[in-house]
Amino acid sequence: MSFWGFGVLALVLDQATKWIALATLDPYAPPSVIPGLFELRLVHNDGAAFSMFQGGRWLFIAVSIGAALFLPFYLRSLLNEGENHSFYPLGLGLIWGGAMGNAVDRVFREQGLVVDFFHVFWKDHSFPVFNVADSAITAGFVAIVVTAILFGAPDHSQSEKQNAPNTL
Repeated sequence: MSFWGFGVLALVLDQATKWIALATLDPYAPPSVIPGLFELRLVHNDGAAFSMFQGGRWLFIAVSIGAALFLPFYLRSLLNEGENHSFYPLGLGLIWGGAMGNAVDRVFREQGLVVDFFHVFWKDHSFPVFNVADSAITAGFVAIVVTAILFGAPDHSQSEKQNAPNTL
């Protein structure tokens, strides 16, 4: 699957699951999926992934638009440099789709709130409530880090050497 395939898949899954969550979940009675570990808790979030950095709606919209424009060009530059590991389109596509999924919420939902509904907890420890977009962004970064560990970080020095003026 391509960058756009992974990105659009993440975006569509994110928006579809948010629509289902809004239509079916009661914010005051979250259903337990795995008792003592995982529930579907509907919340509205004005922060970034996992409810961090509350109140930055317009900044997050700008960052999402920047990511939407930057990521396809970055992938193209990686591929042009011979970095054709399949995890790059996967990782960058998932990040793109996740960023766009939360951007859609910030632009089109009331007060720019992002819909979150996955809640993982254990005893007294509670992980912030999140959504498919947050998961896609996280999985995308993991794919890129794993690729860098397994195959080495992208080597931009070849393109810099090719574009450098001949000083001899």
